[in-house]
Amino acid sequence: MADLYDQASETEALALSAALQAQQRKAAASVQPEATGECLNPLCGEELEPPKLFCGPDCAREHARRSK
Repeated sequence: MADLYDQASETEALALSAALQAQQRKAAASVQPEATGECLNPLCGEELEPPKLFCGPDCAREHARRSK
């Protein structure tokens, strides 16, 4: 027979599994940017080798900020 802590752990595991599945469905349904050969930050445009999307983390953050 499971005690209260075992039940809580099982409930937590089920909730985590459901949340991960929901996030995976959301990510699969979202539009993913494609590599174009240049940085996707509209303020940059530096040439890149595919499959890179951004020249660095600053440009990635700027793109994410502008895409919201």
